[in-house]
Amino acid sequence: MRIALLHKDYNESHLQEVIEEMKKLGAPTIKAVWMECYNHFAALEGCHRIRAAKKLGLIPEIEEVEYSDEEIIGDSGDVYTVSELADESYKAEIIEFDEDED
Repeated sequence: MRIALLHKDYNESHLQEVIEEMKKLGAPTIKAVWMECYNHFAALEGCHRIRAAKKLGLIPEIEEVEYSDEEIIGDSGDVYTVSELADESYKAEIIEFDEDED
């Protein structure tokens, strides 16, 4: 499984906190859009959780969101549509998960 991270920036100390939480809670659930043309999911949230899962060898559960023009609010407070974010996902950092990692 491949997941495109739509947020470029992350905080290393926050990542360490998320890793510690995830050690107790297990794999995260991430809202994402399946982009068949790119063969990956475009994550609409959870950039720290996805990175933490990769470091811990966990595979995130995907809560699939339908590709649409529905508006969502980003971490910075900016408003985007699901389609705007997903369409640009090929430019994002992509994290790969092997099914054998679980």
